[in-house]
This record gives sequence, structure tokens and C-alpha cells, in this order.
Amino acid sequence: MSISIESVAPVIGQTITDVYGRKAGVLVGIYSDIDGKVTAIEIMINDSQYETLPSERLEYGVDGLKILPEWLVEAKKLERKLDILKKRFKATEELYKKNQIPAHAYRELKDKFSKEVEKAKVEIKNIKDALRKRVYEIENFVIHIEKAMTHLMVNYTAGEIPENGFKISADLMRFAKQSTLEEKKDIEKHVALIEKLEQELTSVTASGVEEQTLVPPAQAAAPTPATPLSVKVVS
Repeated sequence: MSISIESVAPVIGQTITDVYGRKAGVLVGIYSDIDGKVTAIEIMINDSQYETLPSERLEYGVDGLKILPEWLVEAKKLERKLDILKKRFKATEELYKKNQIPAHAYRELKDKFSKEVEKAKVEIKNIKDALRKRVYEIENFVIHIEKAMTHLMVNYTAGEIPENGFKISADLMRFAKQSTLEEKKDIEKHVALIEKLEQELTSVTASGVEEQTLVPPAQAAAPTPATPLSVKVVS
């Protein structure tokens, strides 16, 4: 879904969050086409770090502008591709079974879809690797937060830091942990969906119709000439 510059403009100069409620940065710039459709935005993560995010990483709804993680965008693209490929492959097989499409068209489509399936296998491996890497990062982040939280609680219990500062810091870290674990759940959900679509696609392609090969009828063997009867003359 395209986003208009009129929708994003009121947010410029403000902090925007991702779909998990985490601060992504301050919106400092908008890139758009001549028709006013946003193609990308510029966010300031901190004073020394800026990032350009393409429009596919943006979601605009009732809660305003939100940032989508890159892995989620790529996972949804692949899921849609696998679903369409599965349905088209299955439709082609069914039409051929019912003799509703000619053999040459069937061969052409099947060859095309088979090549797409091979490409999809590479994409599946790549996205799975990316998602595993992200889960690993999340798990390390949670360990890091828990370690920091433990030290914070020790310092507070020992009377070394004020209550107000402790509560603010504790709330920030709890939110960071909770939102990150929500992202992990989403990753696991999409991994399961991709694996399901992969299995369904494999099942459809494995049960493809064996193309009927027309075999010309065997030529009738030429009749063997009759052997003349031998006549023996008895004198």
C-alpha cells in the first residue's frame, strides 16, 4: 500500500516507533515521487547515525506511521510468492488432467514453474538463515538486558541508587525485553508458515501429472506370401 506525503508530513521532526513500539528514531526527511507518493524516509537514530528506509519498510494505520523490521518485509514477500506458485502449479496440473490445456502449453508452464521453484528454494534457505541470525541476536539481547536488570536491582536494594531512577530504568528495560520477545514470537510464527508453504509446494510439485506421450500405432506386419503347394506327379 502506497503512503502519501500528506500522511507523513505531520510526523516530521517527531520520534517514530517500529511495530513493536520501540523507538526507531526521529523522522527528519521524506523522499517522494512527483505524484506525492512516499518512496523512502530519513530517520535520525542519534546525532551521528542516520538511516534511509524504503517505503516498503513503512506501515501507516490508525496508530500512525510505523517501521517494519526488514526480516518481516522479506518474509511476507516470500510467503506470498510461495503461495502463488503453489496455487498456479496446482491449477496447471488440474487443467491438464481435464484436457483443458494442450500438452505444449502444459510443458511450457511446468518448465517455467519448475525454474521458479528452484529459485524459491534458494530464497527459503536465505530467509531461514536470516531469521535464525535474528533469533540469535534477540536471545543475546535478552541475556544482556537481564544482566543489566540484575545489577540495577542489586544497586537499588543496596541503597546505592534512588528509587525514582530505579523505577524509570527498570520500566525501560522491562519494555525492551518484552517487545523483543514479541518480535521473537513473530519470527517463529513466520518460520513455521514458510516451512508449511514449502512442504505444500513440494507436495504439489512431487504429485505432478505424468505427461501423456502419444505413441504412434505399430504398423501392421506385411502378410507373408503363401508358399505354393508342391505337386508330386506319380507315373
